[in-house]
Amino acid sequence: MKNAKHLNFSLLTTSLLLATFSLSVPLSVFAQDAPAKDEVQAKDAAQAKDVAKDEGLKKSKTKEFFKYLNPIPEKNYTNESQDRVIKKRKFKPIAFPGAKPILNPELGLFAIIPTEKTSDIAFMDELAARPDVNGLSIMVPWQSIEKTEGECDFSAIDQALEVVKKHNKTLILRVTTCGLNDGVKSDTPDWVFQAGVKTLTYKDSEGKEHQAPIFWDGTYMAKWSNFISSLGEKYDNNKYIHSVGITGGGVLGSTLVVPDFAVFEDQDSETLAQEGAAGATSSKSAYGELCSILRKEHKMSERQLVEHWKYVGDIFPKAFKNVPLNFDINPPLLGRKGQDALDEISDYLVYRYGQRVYLTRQNIKNAKHGFDQYRVFLKFHPDTLTGYRLRPDFDLTEAPKLVHMAGEDGISFCEVPPEVLKSEDAAVKAALSDIQSHLGYQIISKEVKIPNNAKVGEPLSASFTFLNLGATGAMMPSRHNDKDVPSSYKIQLELRNESGKVVFRSHHTPVIPTYDWVSDKPITWEKQLRMPEQMKPGKYSVFLSLLEPDSKKHIRFLNAIAQGDPKTELEAPLGSIEITN
Repeated sequence: MKNAKHLNFSLLTTSLLLATFSLSVPLSVFAQDAPAKDEVQAKDAAQAKDVAKDEGLKKSKTKEFFKYLNPIPEKNYTNESQDRVIKKRKFKPIAFPGAKPILNPELGLFAIIPTEKTSDIAFMDELAARPDVNGLSIMVPWQSIEKTEGECDFSAIDQALEVVKKHNKTLILRVTTCGLNDGVKSDTPDWVFQAGVKTLTYKDSEGKEHQAPIFWDGTYMAKWSNFISSLGEKYDNNKYIHSVGITGGGVLGSTLVVPDFAVFEDQDSETLAQEGAAGATSSKSAYGELCSILRKEHKMSERQLVEHWKYVGDIFPKAFKNVPLNFDINPPLLGRKGQDALDEISDYLVYRYGQRVYLTRQNIKNAKHGFDQYRVFLKFHPDTLTGYRLRPDFDLTEAPKLVHMAGEDGISFCEVPPEVLKSEDAAVKAALSDIQSHLGYQIISKEVKIPNNAKVGEPLSASFTFLNLGATGAMMPSRHNDKDVPSSYKIQLELRNESGKVVFRSHHTPVIPTYDWVSDKPITWEKQLRMPEQMKPGKYSVFLSLLEPDSKKHIRFLNAIAQGDPKTELEAPLGSIEITN
């Protein structure tokens, strides 16, 4: 959509308008009145509520009608399905002398391993050893893992995991069912097709024919679900896995369901979308023809795609209860209907599973902002982590512009091809370094003040000043039923005796939770800490850390309290304190 940035909804169709009205109905389930004290009050309250609801709906529909006949201001977009106003995000990068990127496990640059190199341990080891790389990213075809039903060979994944484990880094994993391996008929195993799964024949860029499974086929979905269960049994508790891609319905591990690779090139998406709607054939693209086959022969519809992507999205959290997942936020089809489908699918996944599902924008060739993906990032950056996956032919001249785009999108990780990582171009190197310096949260402890002495049992006054150089706050996942809700990391102070034993430990939540720490504002607060009554007088060393208390997981931060350049710490020494009676 060339003019999508302006959000001119005056061109929306009547069907979209009616769809928007219908979205107001389900929201009522989230707001339930307290029970009345007796039956009479309950009856009166219900009648009054019905009248108010009818009046509210009339006003709402009138308001919506005029809203969609007029442009919405550029800085705001309202997604009625979740009733959240999305404001344009501005990232203000700040610099701190001597600061270097902090490599917490979920953050950083991840080197993409080409398919033909997933068995080359030396190649992977060279990339994983780089100090500017925090992990690897691999795609593996399903057919190479499960050549016979129920018999899985995970050796390719295990090899990559051994490499990242050696360097104490992590792995982004995706298993593909279509489009990755041009040397075989399909990324999906032959035995799946032999079971009667419906297929679509397509040609790759060299004219070779391949098969893609129809992912809403019931037999295919059952086979895929069984495989993902096996994958989860094998890897769900592996701490060296950064995330697992929610795949199985699209091309090259993405969300796009039409296997036409011209869509991945610099072609006019609006033109291709029109061809798809008309079933037209183009000399440059088979997108329209493939769309026509999918609609006519396989009964594809936008509603069907939404519901089946939701189903696929539910398979993965059942198999992976501990390892995070990631979902590609490119539309399943080109055009407005595909973008609406993306909204609904991403709404469902993030509102149901929260921070368990990271959002990744794949197939990035340049620094042009895809507005529909940008809107999804804007909406959900307070809820989960977001990332990029660059193409092997990424335009290196666009690297400096990508810095600004990454900050606005608030990304926490970026999958980078080896060609880009190894570039000797000074501008590319500077851009990657700049991006890395602001990925996710980059926390600096600037100042912590505690008294030199304190009395046993009396309050200890402490003040804290932190900075965040990153594009997002530090979100600690907190599980609520099936959903990980972002919460705040705790600030911990420890007092240790001469032998290093902890004799006092205190942790508290900052006045501003860490998930709300923004880059352009120092975070300062004071806290009264009470010393234990039974503590022995003496001199104690003081240590500062940020952690999740239940799991004892510490996060790395830069300690700028001591002299010299800031140092990456899990626990920062703050000096000593004398405890007296």
